[in-house]
Amino acid sequence: MSGLPSSSNRTRRLERRLGDAMRARLPFALAEFVMFGLKQAWAAIFGALLLIGMLVTDHIWQADWALARYDALLLYALALQVLLFLSGMESWREVRVIFLFHLTGTAMEIFKIQMGSWSYPGDGIFKLWHVPLFSGFMYASVGSYMARVIRLFDMRFTPYPPYWLTLVLAGGNLW
Repeated sequence: MSGLPSSSNRTRRLERRLGDAMRARLPFALAEFVMFGLKQAWAAIFGALLLIGMLVTDHIWQADWALARYDALLLYALALQVLLFLSGMESWREVRVIFLFHLTGTAMEIFKIQMGSWSYPGDGIFKLWHVPLFSGFMYASVGSYMARVIRLFDMRFTPYPPYWLTLVLAGGNLW
């Protein structure tokens, strides 16, 4: 675990050096525009790689292969997450956000399947109530983007109301 913060720091230093290089070589407005685009792409990397995996497997996957496409996508998404975490591109905090989005997304997919508004026709071992577990990663990619873009753009949400008020307002939605 001691190596993880250093890889995260390496990633932040790389991000900083790239920004400094852009600002040194380009006019300010253009540098800021380019950096905005690069930060957006950097923040969306998990979602983009997941989408690429889904598109590629859709075109190449054969029904008679030993591993079902949905199971391969789950393994691919897990491998991406491990890679992003170990490389320092995502922190434990971001991984927790991704996990919560994955749980929420899977629950939403289960609800949609049970209501008959959606189906996953493919086979797979890793399914809950006919929902392949990779599907939660589609939601997790949104969580990954949000967590990373907040960090990359150094966003702050202040003044934020007291936590107890948040709980009262959230509880008020139950009635």
